[in-house]
Amino acid sequence: MNVRTGAAQAVKTLETLGADVVFGIPGIHNLDLYDALLDSPLRHIATRHEQGAAFAADGYARMTGRPGVALLITGPGLTNAFTAMAQAYHDSVPLLVLSSDVPRTYGGGRTGFLHELRDSQGMARLVCKESLSVKDLSDIAPALTRAWRICRQGRPGPVHVEIPLDLLSQRAPFDDPEPLFLPSHPLPTEKAFSDAVDLLKEASHVAIIAGGGARRAEGGLQRLAERLAAPVATTCAGKGLLDDGHPLNLGTTLHLAPVRAFLESADVLVVIGSELSPTDLWEAPLRPRGKVIRVDLDPALFTASPRTDVPLASDSKAVVEALLGALGEKDVSLEERGKTVQRLLVEARASLPAVTGFGPLFDEVGDFLASFRRVLPEEGVLFADMTTPAYLALSEFPLNRRGRFLHPVGFGTLGWALPAALGARAADRKRPIVVLAGDGGFQFSLQELALAVEADLPLVIVLWNDGGFGEIRRNEEARHEGRTVAVDHQVPDFVALAKAYGVKAWSVAGSSELESSLATALADGGPVLIDYRVGGDR
Repeated sequence: MNVRTGAAQAVKTLETLGADVVFGIPGIHNLDLYDALLDSPLRHIATRHEQGAAFAADGYARMTGRPGVALLITGPGLTNAFTAMAQAYHDSVPLLVLSSDVPRTYGGGRTGFLHELRDSQGMARLVCKESLSVKDLSDIAPALTRAWRICRQGRPGPVHVEIPLDLLSQRAPFDDPEPLFLPSHPLPTEKAFSDAVDLLKEASHVAIIAGGGARRAEGGLQRLAERLAAPVATTCAGKGLLDDGHPLNLGTTLHLAPVRAFLESADVLVVIGSELSPTDLWEAPLRPRGKVIRVDLDPALFTASPRTDVPLASDSKAVVEALLGALGEKDVSLEERGKTVQRLLVEARASLPAVTGFGPLFDEVGDFLASFRRVLPEEGVLFADMTTPAYLALSEFPLNRRGRFLHPVGFGTLGWALPAALGARAADRKRPIVVLAGDGGFQFSLQELALAVEADLPLVIVLWNDGGFGEIRRNEEARHEGRTVAVDHQVPDFVALAKAYGVKAWSVAGSSELESSLATALADGGPVLIDYRVGGDR
């Protein structure tokens, strides 16, 4: 046994679980944890806001597949992080949020103790999978280990653990934490699997929808699609599972009518690792006329819309590999299916101006994204905030399996992209990372620019600067032409602002300027901000 504080036991447990980076802000109520970090190999990155800490942990998790860790104080520290926790919950991102809590003698009342919350667990449970409160020193390692398991098992998501101040500071003999054992995922029942195989063998028209839960099955997914000659549409979280040039890839086009009609007409629709959320479908429910096979770790989705005929409750990789072993080649021409996919994509793209409602801005957005794609290397990662070009990029930003497109589609949080990308950079020093944000959303978290320099987390930030909330402006104009409110902003001098943080910065106007400027920024190797002035200089 080793004599250490409760805080040191918590930090030691995080090390044993496999954490290597934590994001947070020190405060009076978590200084014991920060004391323990002094003698820990864990790297700590100090954000400028607790929401930024949890967003950075989110980006780290999306990049690595491992839980991101945020270290917070109770009260305002925890409540500041709730938005980021909700984003991770909606997008099934594994986070471990560790906060302090008021001493046990003050808990549960209204005593006026600093940072006191009436029911911190109750609040946290609204935006995460579970909230655990440590009541005894001996529970610190088990609680953190359980949280690590919960946030990874089944459908991933954030888990909150709070440790009262008196336990963090108390010293006691502790056993070193045991390494975590994660049991393997269950396999689907024999009958369900047999039913799925029979349906797929008999069907002449199979289609696949793949979401973020299909990422573990990435290589097998392409082979399954080719074996079945099944076109594949992806959700935002599944974008890039197939190369955009693959003849069966319908891309991220679930919201476009020609593709939707094709999917709904399939004899068998296979949904792998997706809740088929209204945000992916742009709020129009999918109504398949054929049978639906659903592969997911979350059995609750089997009763969600659309109805499931054959539920396969298991890991996507295990199911896809098993299906490949059970299915023979189908007598369907891959070439003919490829022609169908190309026709559908042409029809879908023709509908984009009307679907997006961009009006005369549509061509500029398209040119903007084309400049991005020509310059960003194939293995590059684009963190796209909730901003105008991102909505077109869902379907019109080509991606291969080496690259990533990450977007907070589930909860739709402005300001997510910059801190999330910084968290990803802390996990991966090699891949090019670019942030795309609107000038309005960027101001939600621009203070995290400090991390790019201070924590040596270089990346490129491109601002779509349309002088306010451009997407909301268009929606207001559609409701009452010529009359808008609260959407036109006096924006700061972003170039001067970035330079004040020590970040190189310049302005550009037009896609040709953007292309050369982005190439220069990526070659620079440091943090760079590019202020793209929509419609030219204003």
